[in-house]
Amino acid sequence: MSEQNPFGDIEQDNNPSFYGNLSVINDPYGNERRFSSTDEDESMSIDTSASQKPHQQHQHQHQQKGAVGSGGNSHPKTHSQSKKRAGRSSANGGLNINDSLVISSKIADLINQGRDSISIEVISTEKLMNSSSVVVYCIELKHKSSPVGSGIIVKRRYSEFKSLRDNLMRLFPTIIIPPIPQKHSLLTYLITSINNNEEISIVETRKRLFEFFLKDLIFHSNERLKNCVLLHKFLDPNYEMCWENAINEPPLTLVPDNLLLGSPIDPTRQNGLYSLLPVLNGYEPGSNSGTGDNLGSLKKLNEDLQKANAIARSTIIAEERDDSKAFNEIPLTLIHFEANFLHAIKTTSDLEKLNTRASTHLKSLISALIELGSNLNNFSLQIHSPNSDNEVNLANQIEKFGSTIDSVFLNYESYTISSFIPKWQEPIHQLIQHYYSATHLLRFYKLKLIQFKLIKKSRVRKQLELESYTDSLDSQQNINEALKNGLELNSPSITQAVKRFEQKQRKYKKSLSVRQKKSWYGLFGGNKSNLNSNLNYETLAQANEEPSQNVGAGSSTAEVPGSTANSELYATNQISNAQQFQFKNKIEQIHREIEKLDQLIDLTNSDMIELTKELEENFEEFLKFLEKRWLKIMLDFIRGGKKLFEENLQSWQDMKNDLPAVE
Repeated sequence: MSEQNPFGDIEQDNNPSFYGNLSVINDPYGNERRFSSTDEDESMSIDTSASQKPHQQHQHQHQQKGAVGSGGNSHPKTHSQSKKRAGRSSANGGLNINDSLVISSKIADLINQGRDSISIEVISTEKLMNSSSVVVYCIELKHKSSPVGSGIIVKRRYSEFKSLRDNLMRLFPTIIIPPIPQKHSLLTYLITSINNNEEISIVETRKRLFEFFLKDLIFHSNERLKNCVLLHKFLDPNYEMCWENAINEPPLTLVPDNLLLGSPIDPTRQNGLYSLLPVLNGYEPGSNSGTGDNLGSLKKLNEDLQKANAIARSTIIAEERDDSKAFNEIPLTLIHFEANFLHAIKTTSDLEKLNTRASTHLKSLISALIELGSNLNNFSLQIHSPNSDNEVNLANQIEKFGSTIDSVFLNYESYTISSFIPKWQEPIHQLIQHYYSATHLLRFYKLKLIQFKLIKKSRVRKQLELESYTDSLDSQQNINEALKNGLELNSPSITQAVKRFEQKQRKYKKSLSVRQKKSWYGLFGGNKSNLNSNLNYETLAQANEEPSQNVGAGSSTAEVPGSTANSELYATNQISNAQQFQFKNKIEQIHREIEKLDQLIDLTNSDMIELTKELEENFEEFLKFLEKRWLKIMLDFIRGGKKLFEENLQSWQDMKNDLPAVE
């Protein structure tokens, strides 16, 4: 990096707050920092270098103004403050902003080093400036060998954690995103605002759960998650005061508002065909409302899919399509995954209820031991001391007994606070939320499956509609052919053709009134009003030839102008031509719709195959993660209980050793 321009390689990213140990939340205006003689010297040296390059100085000032205007809450810092801050960061063993790499690249490099080399922790919490209710959580990403406070530090609120998770679910609809603590109800908020101890307890709980969330994202999740630029921006102090900018930049700006109208694997993938997919309501990426949905199980949906495929194969005969690559059924692995997840949710939910009762009992036991120890100590003070040395000092022994009870209560309290709740009860709750996230992915899969079935059913309806109009056109052409050959109006051939035509029309209209609720005609360039409007037979008649030219030459009725038979024949011929014109237009429109539907079928078919494969792989990885997590939880639970019993046993053993031998 050039020494003449120390700011040339610094990435400001809409916020002029530079990287270091201090956060801009602590001192956004720089009031707590004062220039020393060293600062003044640094400022002078920078100003001198800037005067040598006025263009660079003007460019830096422009960046500061732009950052203030876009960030909203950001404030520019002087060159001397930035340089001093960079030097302090280097001296403390943290990241040096004078390196050639920008901080976002350094965050990516740190994350990719793995859990054996780096650590990410929520090191502290504090109230937001000028607010008594908003809490910020200080996150530190650093090398394990570095001291606390020397890494990359950024402060985030609960709403920003939630925003991160919701947007990750939008970017990766096929990946299980780790859960965060749930938002508290209004009643809980009112209770915590009155009870300070309860508020402290909730903040500490959220602190632990947010740390679980970050560690799961970086150490235990899909590679695409930890390499996501949105996660890097979340850990980036440049975006500390302007998180709204991060979620209004690519890649999130490329994601459609409705995830069902985009690629299920990569929602940022652009394809205009996705906008033609059927719109399905009731899906929100950030919701974990439970396992219940009105879509049915995958087993039931699989049966419906097979029926729809069978109807399509029997109806669309003219199309020579390659069924070997078609998505025909849901694999049994996904059906088993759904059943296992639902069973696991029920089991762990019952376990969570038991944990809640056990936690209540432990707290009651601690209160009872506190009261018992206090009463024993008070009782020992009321007993008189012995008159001789040979007598047992009963007061002293009762006091020791009370002290042992106090030691036991302290052991139980330590076990509850440091082991049972954070290492057993809270991880169990997190596992339940993980299972809910898995079922949420299955809900997304079901909705995409329903879209796929709707498109195939529409394709079948369009094929039947095409065949109906094609038959009707053939019937009209037969009528015209008969008229041209000079047949009478009451000819059996004409009568039979008209009857067949009328029967097919009545049958088709009846089927449409029952099955066809909506038309996609307008989506493919057609005009719905033109489709349903009645044809102007008078206009069509003017465009046709004279009656003598339309009627067969061998017909005697055609030679008699003004005869009743000739007029009826002429009118019938004109109506027949008008209906042929209508049928031909309709057939052309149906062909265009079928072409688009075939393109949608090809698109959704490949998406469903890819989506199914993706979910199978992700769920397999999820089961491995669950197995490791359950093993860790059980080992921590056993270690915690073992330590508790050993400490209690030692306390009672010490009391026993202190008891005098009684003859």
